[in-house]
Amino acid sequence: MKVKEVKIMQVQSVLPDEDLVRLKMKTGESSTKDAISKAVYYYLSIEID
Repeated sequence: MKVKEVKIMQVQSVLPDEDLVRLKMKTGESSTKDAISKAVYYYLSIEID
């Protein structure tokens, strides 16, 4: 069985605190890391025209 290799990259960004609070509320996550991760995976899963 072949295992798919996944490359992981660490990224940084500057966002206003109010945006992070809203993002945590929308995603239901308490940590910034988890909220951003959930938002990115959601964005990648939707179809964009």
